[in-house]
Amino acid sequence: MTDDEWTVDEAIENLKNAMKESDQSSSDLFSSIDANDDGEINGPELYKGLLEHLGDRLSPGQVSMIIKALDSNGDNRIDLSELTAALEEEE
Repeated sequence: MTDDEWTVDEAIENLKNAMKESDQSSSDLFSSIDANDDGEINGPELYKGLLEHLGDRLSPGQVSMIIKALDSNGDNRIDLSELTAALEEEE
C-alpha cells in the first residue's frame, strides 16, 4: 500500500469500525493507544496503536498525516477531545 492509495479518512473509518466491533468508546480506544498515560497520543504511540487495533503498518508520513488531520490545537499530538471529535463525526 502506498501513501497515494491511503487516506486519513480511511484510517479514521477503520478505527471507528474497530471501536464498534470491540464495543469500545473513544476514551477506551484513546487509553489503549496512549501508552505512557500522559493524556496525549504522539507519533510512535499512534503507529503502535494502529498496528495493534487495525493491523495496519503505516509509514511515518502516514502517521504524521493522521496527527495533522486530527490535531486541532497544533501541538503535534492528539488529545482525547481531538480523537473523540474525529471518531464521533457523523458522515
